[in-house]
Amino acid sequence: MDQIMGDDTYSFVKNTLLDNFLKLARVNVLTGEHEFLKYDTTVQEEGYGDIFSIYDYIARQVEDHMVLSEHAAEYVKYSDPEYVQRRIFECGDRRIVQSYKRRLHNGYVWVTFGIVIPNDVSRENPWALFYWQKADTDTTTMVDALTALSTIYYKILKINLTEDTFHAIKVANSEKDRFANRLGKISEWWQQFENSGYVYQEDIDVYHEFTDIERLKELFRKDNGAMQSCRYRRKIGEEWRWVQMELISSIEYKDDNQVLILYVRDVHDEYLKEKRNREALLDEYHRDALTRLYNRHKYDEDIRKMSKGEVSHLTVCYVDVNGLHELNNQLGHERGDDMLCSVADALKKYFPEESVYRIGGDEFVVLSSRLSKQSVEQIVDRVREELYKDHYEIAAGVESGKRELPIYKIIGAAELAMRADKEKYYRENGGSRKRRAINEELERTLTQKKYAERFLDVIANRFSGVYFVNLKTDMLQHIYMPYYFLELVEKADYCYSKAMNLYIQKYVKWEYYDAFKDVLDYSRLEERLRKEKIVAFTYEKVSGRRMSLSIIRQYDQNGESDETLWIFSNDEKTESR
Repeated sequence: MDQIMGDDTYSFVKNTLLDNFLKLARVNVLTGEHEFLKYDTTVQEEGYGDIFSIYDYIARQVEDHMVLSEHAAEYVKYSDPEYVQRRIFECGDRRIVQSYKRRLHNGYVWVTFGIVIPNDVSRENPWALFYWQKADTDTTTMVDALTALSTIYYKILKINLTEDTFHAIKVANSEKDRFANRLGKISEWWQQFENSGYVYQEDIDVYHEFTDIERLKELFRKDNGAMQSCRYRRKIGEEWRWVQMELISSIEYKDDNQVLILYVRDVHDEYLKEKRNREALLDEYHRDALTRLYNRHKYDEDIRKMSKGEVSHLTVCYVDVNGLHELNNQLGHERGDDMLCSVADALKKYFPEESVYRIGGDEFVVLSSRLSKQSVEQIVDRVREELYKDHYEIAAGVESGKRELPIYKIIGAAELAMRADKEKYYRENGGSRKRRAINEELERTLTQKKYAERFLDVIANRFSGVYFVNLKTDMLQHIYMPYYFLELVEKADYCYSKAMNLYIQKYVKWEYYDAFKDVLDYSRLEERLRKEKIVAFTYEKVSGRRMSLSIIRQYDQNGESDETLWIFSNDEKTESR
């Protein structure tokens, strides 16, 4: 040691540094010959004094369970002289550090093991400094954090794109044999991984493109070292699972020395959940809100796909609902909606395996690549019979064709056949039959309204408005509505909260605005209704009349509903604007 430093320097190092180390050794990395410069006698390593090679010394520590079993695999690699020599002479490392837990006295403590390599090291001068010291608090915290991180990523590699090398930091137990030397060419490892059948066949092209080193070099230069990732399926045991490979720049990264950290983590469960959510959203996007059939967007997408020759045969059924306009005008849109839903339900019932769409207000289309024209016509007859029981009728046209015939011509022919069927219906007796059915329904409705009118006569003097309001759709149904509020509802396009804002501005004194603002915030109102059975307050109109508003949650049989009942009460018998 005196030959290396000189007496004064040696004393300085000893006094200021050596006391911080548990052990410090000068090591010949080729032969393992070593000389301990510092050896803490409290370390409790009996019988180690005769060991010649530092590599045998490290292996013996592991064998004697001086190292925590979870950390043994990482520490024992330093008992392999070839591994250490490659790090020094091939990779050019000048400092190697490994933290682990070792047994000391009656427990385990974090220890930092390190190798410091002089700048002039060579195979002719193969001496380096090996040291062991208790880890400080910052190091312990960092290692604990990295340990926790490693539970998320089952493979962590440090790679150098410029030199085409990798150093395995963490690998799964199932791959330890493949990473026995923990060093190598990253391009060869990627290729070997692919050739060994670990990548799912359908994902090989994606994997191969992502792991192209020249492409990665260009990407990291172009994107200023931004993270790159690739998701693919790989074989784990006997199961194919989705994983994600991520590459991020190391703090050592430079364009002429592209050092990266590679992480691989299992994303199988979260990816499948994300996929299901995405498919559910896409399905909702493709559904008609009223009938839950496929909508026009889905129809147009499917037609485009079929036009590219994805089906060899297609039968089209074009359906139009007879009498919807008259029903809407005489009995209201609710009755019209009931009619549309009945038609949709019948089509779903009798065409359970075909694609059924609502493509317009009263127009439906059925697409089938498996049924013949004759089969579809027979099914349509059964649909007609079922709908006629509810006094509903449809016009329908059916056409079929093979791939050679453009799909739009098949659809056009089916639509023309439907138009002809509709004209025949009205020309013969469909119009009078429909009017008779509507009149019967209207008579029943008017009978019910006679009782409703008596009820309205009673409540009109006490209440100035009674409404059912859906907090999700912001739509209302009224039990009693004064004419002036109807005007506001029409101005607000039948949106209840907008109508209420118009009402407040026109009829309510300004000091009560906050009370209304609170209940028109539907999320806040829902929260209050969960805690209180009734939300109520009084207010004053600009006319001076005192009013009260009570809001009650309406529940269905399952104890759930978005409906609320809003009751506006008069304090006086005469209604005032």
